[in-house]
Amino acid sequence: MKTFLIQNKHHFIILTLFVVITLSYFKLQLSDYNLKQHDIEQHKGMSREIVDYRERNGEETLWTNSMFGGMPSVQISLLYHGNYFKDIQDKFMKLLPPPAGVVLLYMIGFYFLCICFCINPWIGFFGALAFAFSTYDLIILQAGHNSKALAVAMMAPVVGSFYWSFKRNMYWGFALSALFMNMQIAQNHLQVTYYLIILLIGLGLLFFIESILKKEILPFVKSVAGIAVAYLIALMINYGNISLTSDYAKHTIRGGNDLTLTPDGLSNKAIETGGLDKEYITQWSYGVGESFTLLSPYVKGGGTVALQESPFAEDALNSDLTSEQLKGAMNYPVYWGDQPITSGPVYLGIVVVFLAFLSLFFSKSKMKWAFLGVSFLALFLSWGKNWMGFTEFFLDNIPGYNKFRAVTIILVLVELCIPILAVIGLQDMWKNKITIAENKKKFFIITGSFIVFLFLVKLVGLKDNYTSKPEIEQQENIEEKIKSQLAGMDPNTLKTQYNLDVNDANQVNDFVGQQAKPYRESYEAIKQIRKDIFSSSMNRSILFSILTLALLYILLFTSINSYFAIVGIGLLICFDLIPVSYQYLGNQETENAYKYWELKGKTLYPISVSDADKQIMEIETTMNPKLKTVVEIGEKEGNQKANELGYSGNERQRVIDAYRFSALNRATNYRVFDMSRGFGSADPSYFHKSLGGYHGAKLRNIQNVYEFHLTKGNNKVFDMLNVKYFIQQQENSQIASPNNNAMGNAWLVQQINTTKTPDDEIRSLGNVFEVVNIGQGKVLVNNENKTTAKVFGSEKVQYLLKNDSLDVRLSNGMTEGMEAVFVMDIQGNTNLVPKITLEMDTAQSFLKLCEIKVKEEFKPKTEALMLESQAKGLKNKQFNAQGTIKMKSYAPNKITYEFESQSDQFAVFSEIYYPEGWTATIDGKESQIYKVNYLLRGLEVPKGKHQIEFKFYLPKYDRAANLARVGNFIIFILFAFLIFNEYKKRKNKLL
Repeated sequence: MKTFLIQNKHHFIILTLFVVITLSYFKLQLSDYNLKQHDIEQHKGMSREIVDYRERNGEETLWTNSMFGGMPSVQISLLYHGNYFKDIQDKFMKLLPPPAGVVLLYMIGFYFLCICFCINPWIGFFGALAFAFSTYDLIILQAGHNSKALAVAMMAPVVGSFYWSFKRNMYWGFALSALFMNMQIAQNHLQVTYYLIILLIGLGLLFFIESILKKEILPFVKSVAGIAVAYLIALMINYGNISLTSDYAKHTIRGGNDLTLTPDGLSNKAIETGGLDKEYITQWSYGVGESFTLLSPYVKGGGTVALQESPFAEDALNSDLTSEQLKGAMNYPVYWGDQPITSGPVYLGIVVVFLAFLSLFFSKSKMKWAFLGVSFLALFLSWGKNWMGFTEFFLDNIPGYNKFRAVTIILVLVELCIPILAVIGLQDMWKNKITIAENKKKFFIITGSFIVFLFLVKLVGLKDNYTSKPEIEQQENIEEKIKSQLAGMDPNTLKTQYNLDVNDANQVNDFVGQQAKPYRESYEAIKQIRKDIFSSSMNRSILFSILTLALLYILLFTSINSYFAIVGIGLLICFDLIPVSYQYLGNQETENAYKYWELKGKTLYPISVSDADKQIMEIETTMNPKLKTVVEIGEKEGNQKANELGYSGNERQRVIDAYRFSALNRATNYRVFDMSRGFGSADPSYFHKSLGGYHGAKLRNIQNVYEFHLTKGNNKVFDMLNVKYFIQQQENSQIASPNNNAMGNAWLVQQINTTKTPDDEIRSLGNVFEVVNIGQGKVLVNNENKTTAKVFGSEKVQYLLKNDSLDVRLSNGMTEGMEAVFVMDIQGNTNLVPKITLEMDTAQSFLKLCEIKVKEEFKPKTEALMLESQAKGLKNKQFNAQGTIKMKSYAPNKITYEFESQSDQFAVFSEIYYPEGWTATIDGKESQIYKVNYLLRGLEVPKGKHQIEFKFYLPKYDRAANLARVGNFIIFILFAFLIFNEYKKRKNKLL
């Protein structure tokens, strides 16, 4: 043991340094602070019901109703049992939670790769720091993407093990590959795993070509077979996650779409991929010019924050710009790239990029071409919509690529490959310094060309004029917007306040120009500031490049101890990267608080009750006094938990409120919709069952209903989804508005109406309108001229009158048979007026343009919609709806109802239909669940008094745990055999 420690002391020293550096950087984490992480806060909301169920029952629920009306918990907070290595990691992460624990794993993982590549330990040490402190790796932690960060941390060990399998020891490589691929997949970020496979394929192709050239096919085949077995073991251990996720994905926005139309009635073929929509996939696309952030951090300004909140605010204030120019410029975003919003740049470090560049010329390793090729492929794919032809080829032809959004994430490959090239390059330059010294000219031509390139970029710029496309469009339309605002104002008011005659075109143009002038000046000012930021950033990169060249000169062309130069280069890497990364995850203070940190009590129970939440609880407990006792029990449990945690004040109250609302949630079953936050927040899910939520793989049916109906305010859809409360913003607080039309947990309908296609079914959830042109203009439906048109309310309906396009808004509040007329008054204002009202307008005050009549109306209280293909299994389609049905008990994965009727009935349940896992029984006898109203459940119930039970269970889940245990056992046996074999070899050597 003593010999082992002495032989490996440098590794232990480096591991100790990793720990010291991590704890020093994240010292606040040792002082009762946790990182503010938006996505983790959202995760607390979406998983609250799951966690509560786990705490109370000691088992997992595979379904939750906490968000989007209900969905499997497969990709929310489901624990997969049987992976003992993941359990060890989880214990480590409890000991040292994110971000510190993850950054430490970044370092250890990359250092392990360097050991596999036989890199000098100290070069590997600095390479690990370069990987860990590249900006993106810290930015994703600040955003709360912990699973992505852990998946990234496991990439390097997988690559190192892969190399070991082919180039060093097959058997150790197999065992390590099984272990680390298992751990990589277990982080549950399959997008990063998918991208990692691209890198492994690239390396594998290189090794295959080498085996052909060296005529060593058999060893290559053995290694491939071993790797395949190792990865199969990893897949076996993670079968539950992979298989259940694969099954689930088919029914989500990452799977196919049963609709062939968009809400406006046009074909969706152009955006469909068999996975996510192309627009959604490429929404976050890295800009071509933005790619220069890899080697200079601020060439696009950094993160999407206002200038006044950025690190460049002080420099702007000290510039030559006037106070008036600065006043407007300070509110502009400092970022001017192609992404909708970004937390910060993907910066690899100019020192690291410089070393990687030199590796292409001075490293003898053939692997450099694989790492370079994969880096360029990843960079090109990260451009997304900015190189749509290339992206579309992958979306349409490469299996699985269309299942993942945010193509910028593929840059994780660049963030891994470039530091690998850097350490390989530095290692080989150090080893071959004599050879390089013999050809100084080549060295200085190559290094000089790199620095000259940086100078040229600084001088020429990125040809973006330091602005973005949306800003250009905004400036182009600014006069039109001002004119539009003037058109909506009272001419007399404009005359009185601004002495403006709206009938004088020259006067209007002068006025508009004066109003636009401050915007123009601010726009020019921000462009000048951004130009200075760009220039400063490039100066920084040039300086670090020159310093790197000086240290390389010492390393290669002087007799000074090489370790001094290597340490110098390593420190230069740190001085380059860490200050930049610190901007996006540091200990900055703002107004007596930390910018990125908060007290731990706020992190564990992050969400405080709003006035609306209190109002809902008050209404519910008043309507049903028995709930007061339930809530009181929850309050006692909350107090007990707060005592265990030692919380007081606001932290204590948040714990108590969480338990009070969890108790209410278990005893009730209704939904809320937070109109102030919209469809994309999981905050309401923390206290209620919400119609909204926060998830990248929501069910396709709820997404389609949202796009077709909820965004249009179709109250009948809200009603059938049992949305009992609408949360709205009112000044500085939120209020809850009860929905008295919410239809409850279940109801009986009189008839089943069938539709041929899902397109027809989803559109039938609203009204069917007939639009008839009665004016002198044209009715345009999706830009097509129509005399009479049948529409559903989501189409783009316009009236073209004297080259002016007027939007015709159709109301779902109109009932069947109701008629209205789209009219224009004498001031040019348009409105939809009931026909009966218009008939009483004897003064003929309006110009009639088109008539609108509701031909059909969706009536969820009395009818249910169903596809013809499903309805074939029904015994009847007509019922009398005489009887009662009510919920008896609720759990997220099991709901029971009591039913009583003297005749056969059809019941509709306000629960989300899902084709797998759910079973319905009537008095213990299984019955078919029908999909009705596009996304709800329906059931035929025979006459009499019955108990109905819905239960959710996926048999694969338990089978997967057993497979995981078997896979773990195989890995343990592999390592035991190899360790015993090594022990025998060493013992024989001693003999």
